[in-house]
Amino acid sequence: MKWKISNDLQLARYFEGQNVWSQRWEQVIDEKAEVVDHREILLTLTVWEASFGKTRKKFAAGEMSSNVWIFALPQS
Repeated sequence: MKWKISNDLQLARYFEGQNVWSQRWEQVIDEKAEVVDHREILLTLTVWEASFGKTRKKFAAGEMSSNVWIFALPQS
């Protein structure tokens, strides 16, 4: 699966306006997301799944620094 680092607006749309931090995240075992950041550095993020409304959605996220998170969304 291809992944892309996403901005706040893209995340808000994908998460249907719901707060991702208030959802129960479940790690997707044996799946990682590789993305290239703005510095051209390859990052490997954990893939998670959570419910938004009645829909289960996958997303990738990782804490890069103290309370600094990067989110990536699957690309179709």
